[in-house]
Amino acid sequence: MTSHDTSSPENDAIYRTIRGELQFELSLLNARVNWLVASQAFLFTPLTMGIRGPSMRDSLFFPLIPLLGVVLCVLVLLSILAAAWRSVEWRRKSRRGAYDGIGAAGRFDIVVPHTPAIPLMGLVGSVGVPVVIGATWLYLLIAPPSLPL
Repeated sequence: MTSHDTSSPENDAIYRTIRGELQFELSLLNARVNWLVASQAFLFTPLTMGIRGPSMRDSLFFPLIPLLGVVLCVLVLLSILAAAWRSVEWRRKSRRGAYDGIGAAGRFDIVVPHTPAIPLMGLVGSVGVPVVIGATWLYLLIAPPSLPL
């Protein structure tokens, strides 16, 4: 192998691993965006169906549905940012010099820096969304909206 040739079975495997991780993170990002768009569409339906006057403020579900929509946007946005952040780390890792494996400084492995915020941000969407939706359902069970007489 020449000094310019960085191809090796180990480096090819590392490249495939990094590429797979990038594809995984981008798939997560896209799934979370699609889920967010779908959830927001479902929230608009009861809000508009509950309108009992000339204004959105006359909806039976105002301000509950808009508040729920904003909270869901924030939670899912955090998980989207986590996937984007991790993608940036993988891209940075793949551009970090030649990975010919010569010497400790030239060693290129698949370990990315430990960033505790990324998994937590990813979990916010996965755990926070069901918690918020569950809390909303409990609120509606305990204090259902009623039409003024």
